[in-house]
Amino acid sequence: MMKKVIIFLENCRSFILILSLIIPYAFEVTGQSKSYASKVRPGEYSYYKNGVISVIPSSHQDIAWMDSIGACIEFRDEKMITPALARLRTNPQFKFSVEDALSLREYLQRHPGSREEILKYTLEGRLEWGATYKQPYESMYDGESLIRQTYLGRKWLKKTLPGCNFKTYWNEDVPGRTLQMAQILSKAGIPYMHFSRHQPGIYRWYSPDGSYVTCYTPGQYDEAGIPVRQAQNDIGKLTNAFTAYLIEWNSYFKERKINPELPLLYSTDFATPPDYDAFFNDWNSKSSSLKRPSIKYSTGTEWMEAVTKGKPSFDRITGERPDVWLYIHGPSHQKALRASREGSRLLTAAEKFATFDALQQGSFADYPEASFTRAWEYAIYPDHGWGGKHGDLTDRAFRTAFENARDIASGILEQSMKNIASRISFQDKGIPVTVFNPLSWERTDLAKFTLDVEGNEQNTYRLVDEKGIEIPYQLIDEHNIQGKRDEVITFLFVAGKVPSVGYKTYYLEKGKPESHSGTYKISDSVYENQYYKVEFTEGGIKSLFDKELSTELFKTDKFLGAELFTMQSVGNGAGEFTDVQQPTMEGFEKLSQYRPQWSLIASGPVRDVYEIKKEINHVTVVEQVIFYKSVKRIDVHVELLGFDGERYREFRLAFPVNQARSEIAYEVPMGVVRIGKDEIAGAAGFSKKSQIYDTPCSQVHPREVQDWFSASDGNTSVTISSDVAAFDWIDPTTTPVGYSVLQPLLLASRKSCHGEGNYYLQPGDHYYTFSVYSHKGDWKNGYHLGPQSNQPLKVVISKPVSGKGNMPETMSFISVENKNLLLSTIKKCDDDDNVIVRCYDIEGKDIEAKIYLSDSFQKAELTNIIEEEGKPVPGTGKILDLKVGHHAIETIKLFMKQ
Repeated sequence: MMKKVIIFLENCRSFILILSLIIPYAFEVTGQSKSYASKVRPGEYSYYKNGVISVIPSSHQDIAWMDSIGACIEFRDEKMITPALARLRTNPQFKFSVEDALSLREYLQRHPGSREEILKYTLEGRLEWGATYKQPYESMYDGESLIRQTYLGRKWLKKTLPGCNFKTYWNEDVPGRTLQMAQILSKAGIPYMHFSRHQPGIYRWYSPDGSYVTCYTPGQYDEAGIPVRQAQNDIGKLTNAFTAYLIEWNSYFKERKINPELPLLYSTDFATPPDYDAFFNDWNSKSSSLKRPSIKYSTGTEWMEAVTKGKPSFDRITGERPDVWLYIHGPSHQKALRASREGSRLLTAAEKFATFDALQQGSFADYPEASFTRAWEYAIYPDHGWGGKHGDLTDRAFRTAFENARDIASGILEQSMKNIASRISFQDKGIPVTVFNPLSWERTDLAKFTLDVEGNEQNTYRLVDEKGIEIPYQLIDEHNIQGKRDEVITFLFVAGKVPSVGYKTYYLEKGKPESHSGTYKISDSVYENQYYKVEFTEGGIKSLFDKELSTELFKTDKFLGAELFTMQSVGNGAGEFTDVQQPTMEGFEKLSQYRPQWSLIASGPVRDVYEIKKEINHVTVVEQVIFYKSVKRIDVHVELLGFDGERYREFRLAFPVNQARSEIAYEVPMGVVRIGKDEIAGAAGFSKKSQIYDTPCSQVHPREVQDWFSASDGNTSVTISSDVAAFDWIDPTTTPVGYSVLQPLLLASRKSCHGEGNYYLQPGDHYYTFSVYSHKGDWKNGYHLGPQSNQPLKVVISKPVSGKGNMPETMSFISVENKNLLLSTIKKCDDDDNVIVRCYDIEGKDIEAKIYLSDSFQKAELTNIIEEEGKPVPGTGKILDLKVGHHAIETIKLFMKQ
């Protein structure tokens, strides 16, 4: 109740702001006064008597949205940057802030001769460039992708414009902040943030490790500037607008002891550089006599530097602000986001193995640095401007960028693994099968490879490990998993104890494989293995009993386990709404209504596969549930075939958990959010009169998710690896159940909120894979599992050549002693031929970490997140000792022995 009262009072304060901006115009309309300022007592804004009003000219720019990408690039050139340069030439007092680094790249490509002039104004502090590549949906990307925003932003800018610094992150549009963004920015040397769609104010936004950025929001980004733009160049109206603005903010600054440096962000979509020179001169000529502050142009960073001086008591924000626009990327652009997620995972895997490939060669001469740079530029190119005018073109360009990144990364990874495998000293016992693990812990997991063999040779091979012990395998047909039939045979097996960021070798040799008969009875409706007892019914799983935990995992009185259902989903991806637009019951269907029957379609020594197939309204649904004989894991493959693109339909999958009370946790970039505990307190509040975010952030749903989400009652947990970018846990129907129903959001055919925008219909075929795990305790016992499903073991088949390599058959290149410390990447240093290791704590523990390497290093430094400002840390040889604080992201530079 207290939180609601506080939100109400804050909203009242902000509503007064609107009134104060309107009141001055009433005097003009009634003819009572031409100058509201003359009727204002100086005491009403006395805190600013010796202060400054800093007008920050800018222009909000999505990559597209207002028009096609090409037209928007042209606008940024001809209507924004070129006119800003002209203003900077003619008025030494003028200043301008560009929100991102990509705008500079675009401009220099069109005007390469302008670099020196741009450098001059940037050095003077009159021209500012935002410190990130673009303005992203933060939780749409993984942690390394967010970090690369600062590499391709601040790091690139410093090299392009030497001697300049770039200290402010601009993300003016998206109503969402991810948990660790403040830490990423702070450790990249970016102490400030301009954001929007939040209760107006100046804040310190903290990540859970204690790092923070100082940030400012005017509410909705163009709102404060509306009276100014409406006044045009009328000095009287401008005086009224700025006076009202002073009065509104006077007590806010005074109570918090903030330096009297009042900002006014002059920005809107497609804004052009303003000219208020005459008004500024008039205002300043009267400021002394009226005991009011002076007024000037400023950049966002210049104002931030001024307002943070002294000891101001800025309000504090800690935690995740869930993004209410999450439908725009995941559910509404499923194929694009699938490519994005695959690409970012492949990129970090490729960096790891390409680095160790180079170290084995003793040189980085062949390290594909240019290809990595190009891939990362593609991987993080899409910003928050999906849809919009000509949105079909923008969305296609964004998807193509993601696919390009994925394909480049895949090629580098494959070549690096082949190079490494070529150096292994193989035994003379058949075809070498080398299994690579890109993750930073040892794992026993599924591996598969294809081999071009004649049909009559399919069952004439034995798979053995390096000691000659036979490993069961199963020949599988994957045509139902990705919509294509392989022309070669796919072998599936379980690779045991594959080392951290390393490999393990097996051999495929001629000979009849051993027979592996099951010990449990199975049928079309009942299944049992060493881990689970399962009962199927029409449309889903009726019962899933964990034999190790002696627990029924699903509560199936309303939804069956792994049951697909569909609802009406009227809404937009993004827009001026203040909460997630929820689906409704029109056209509600669930698969059990169609009574489809399960069939056991495959059974073997590795896995057993059940399938249903049913045509429902608008789509044909194929679902497979797969159990493994020696891995405690259940895979659920879903195909939506031939979706007809019906407008405003949504498809979800239900996993109703049998827990009276659940703690829901899910992975965010380099962290974990526990619902109800790790969000920012209360609601985001007033943004503008027609946009008040009054839903407490802990109650916002669905949520963006990285690799996994889970439900735990403290004793047992269900963890699900996510193949989609959004999930829910609240029953969305009009008669919701009281327990948690975990739901990946598969698809939603919504529409762009732009008046000329496109529908996100996504007709055609869509494929998904989820893995269900059950385990003791809470999410801390399951966070390794989600990434394992989404970053499967990779396999390289080599020619049967023995004894020619110098490397062992099994090897770890790097490993961590501490379970809670995850390695996000290992890469070549951007600036020299040394090695960067980045890691983070996921459990919230202070630790003394030990990192073991296969190659020796001379010394180590702890750098900032963009590989600068190194400070020595203990370690030499092959062991690195590192203190890592709770929730910390750390970047270490290893100076290698050559």
